[in-house]
Amino acid sequence: MVKRVALLLAVIAVSACNKLDLKNFFFPLSTDVNTRVQESLEWTRAHYPITVEAPSEEYRFYVCSDIHVEENRPERFLSMVKTEAADPKSLFYQMLGDMLFGRDHMDYVSDIVNNPSYGPGFVIAGNHDLFYGNWPAWREAFHTSTYYYFVSTPSSKDLFIMLDSANGTLGEIQKQWLEDLLSKEREGCRHCFVSVHTNILKTDSTQFPSTNFTLDETWFLLDLMTRNRVDVMFAGHDHYRDDTAFNGVRYITLDDIKDNTSHASYVTVDVGDGVSIEYNPL
Repeated sequence: MVKRVALLLAVIAVSACNKLDLKNFFFPLSTDVNTRVQESLEWTRAHYPITVEAPSEEYRFYVCSDIHVEENRPERFLSMVKTEAADPKSLFYQMLGDMLFGRDHMDYVSDIVNNPSYGPGFVIAGNHDLFYGNWPAWREAFHTSTYYYFVSTPSSKDLFIMLDSANGTLGEIQKQWLEDLLSKEREGCRHCFVSVHTNILKTDSTQFPSTNFTLDETWFLLDLMTRNRVDVMFAGHDHYRDDTAFNGVRYITLDDIKDNTSHASYVTVDVGDGVSIEYNPL
C-alpha cells in the first residue's frame, strides 16, 4: 500500500504542469466552470463583441500560451508582445492561459496585457490561473474568459471565439452559448478561429492529473467545429506543440512560452483568402 501511494505521488509530481501542487489536485480552490462562465458572460454581454479593423483583406495575429511566471517578469512573453506591437501586419495577440503560478505574480502579466503601448491582447484563463482561489483576482484583472470578437476587413469579417476550458470542460452553459453563437454568427464570416486552454486532441499523458476533456465533450466539440467550418482551434496546456487536422479543422497545441525552457515558441497566423501558420522559436 505504501509503495502504491509513493508511486501515485511520484507520477503526480512529474506530470502536473511541471509543478507539484497536491492541495489543488485533491481540493480545488476555485469556482466551477459554470459559475465562472456566468460571471464572464455578465461582462461579455456589456462589453463584447468588439471589432478590430483591418486596413486590407490580409492581416496577421500572434498566439502563445503557458507563461508560468515564477520569480521574475516574463521576458519571453514581453519580447513576443513587443514584436507583435512593432509588426505592421499584425492586429493583436492571444494568450491562452497559465500566466502564473500563484497570485503574487498577477500584476506582472496584467501590466503587460493592459499596457496601451502594446496589443491589443486577448486572454483566457488556464488551470494554474485558478489555483488558490485565484479566479476573483484573475477576473478583476482580465474581466472575462468567455467572449468573442470580430476582425473586419474592407470586404469581409472573421470571427474569433475565446473559451474557458481551465477545468478540462466547457460546462453546459458555455457549450450552449458556443452553439448559439456559431449558429448566429458563423454564416456571415469568412474565417472562424476558436481558442481554449486545454487541448481536446491529446497525444500523450503528461497532464492526466490536472485537466482533460471527457470523450463525450471531445466528440461534441469535434462535431461542432466541423459543422461550423472552424478554420483552426488553438490550445495550450501540454507545453509541447502538436498540429493535427481532422475533418477539415486544424487543431494546434502550442509550446509553452516560459523563460526557462528550451522549446519555447509562439505562432504567427497570416489571414487572407486562406490561413497560414508559422512557428517562431524563442
